[in-house]
Amino acid sequence: MDRQPLAHARGSESALPSRDHKGAVSPASFMTQSFDVVVAGGGPAGAVAALDLSRRGFRVALIEQSAYQNFRVGETLPPEIRRLLTELGVWERFQASDRLESYGIRSAWETPAARHHDFLYNPYGCGWHVDRAGFDAMLACAAADGGAELMVGARITALHQDVNGQWLPEVVEGGKKRTLRGRFLVDATGRKASIVRKLGCGVQAVDRLLGAVAVLPRSEAAQWTLIEAVENGWWYSAPLPGDRTVFAYMTDSDLWRNSSWEGLLKLAPLTSQRAAAMEKLPRIRIDSAASVLRQPVTGPNWIAAGDAALAFDPLSGLGIYKTIESGQRSSAAIAQCFEGDRSAMVEYENWTVEGFRSYLAMRRQFYGSVERWPGSRFWQRRLDGR
Repeated sequence: MDRQPLAHARGSESALPSRDHKGAVSPASFMTQSFDVVVAGGGPAGAVAALDLSRRGFRVALIEQSAYQNFRVGETLPPEIRRLLTELGVWERFQASDRLESYGIRSAWETPAARHHDFLYNPYGCGWHVDRAGFDAMLACAAADGGAELMVGARITALHQDVNGQWLPEVVEGGKKRTLRGRFLVDATGRKASIVRKLGCGVQAVDRLLGAVAVLPRSEAAQWTLIEAVENGWWYSAPLPGDRTVFAYMTDSDLWRNSSWEGLLKLAPLTSQRAAAMEKLPRIRIDSAASVLRQPVTGPNWIAAGDAALAFDPLSGLGIYKTIESGQRSSAAIAQCFEGDRSAMVEYENWTVEGFRSYLAMRRQFYGSVERWPGSRFWQRRLDGR
């Protein structure tokens, strides 16, 4: 996606001595453009936080490393997403975007026979299959139209703090370096959590789940998600806009080593049938899908949002929904913090911890219902809470 003409937040220039996040004072002063909040990461959490904060009247910079041109995983949205997108005022934008209706989920889980969960009676209507990169770009453009300054193809190359504890990220965009100044910093960089990791944030990783993902030509008209359990993991597939279908084999990282994607596909009859249009083995990309909680997710003048705070197993279907909700809650906490109420940070921290605990209970129930392979390390690990 080419960069669009966007509304920019007003910034002011100032020269301040700086120090890195460990407290060392740098010898040079930087000319900075000032914002209330600097958001690192233009995925759903970062874009939603930037959108909400801009509408509250704050000056916001939204920094996205890509130009939304590459494929992204996380392309199925539940029917309930309509409520969140309506609250954000972007439902009409979404309706105008490239997307497919999702009529339900077909799963071969406890048994080899498929069961159907139809969205027909859901009060929010159908779910959706989207081009995830396009979906993320839609939210980022909404943030820009709301007043945020969106920087695409931009990287934070260094991070400092001034003597007052305000953030001074150095950003390279279009080959040019600039320094920003922000009273508050949001890490929405996804699972890599590139900022809070450097700030010493700990991590609770429950498993080593990964997805071996490929995109194939679409071979059927049906618009539903398919989940199929196999001995050492499970398969996921769903249609995409543009006559494509995404396939993902989900397993643990140690169980994936030396595996044949094509050979494993043959062991999943329903998924294999859906991949009938495959003429040659496609390029396989490997993405982490581990269940992860960062702790803490807040600190002095910073907060982690979306997958940088907590990330779920795709089986839960919670990914995008919880990521957007995290963006909303983080922006509300920042707004309250600016008003002098830091209790909102504690509430946000508690929300992430409680949400992760509830998710783990649901995860245990989902995986515990599969008893077909008692000798499988993959399924046994999940029975043991791993």
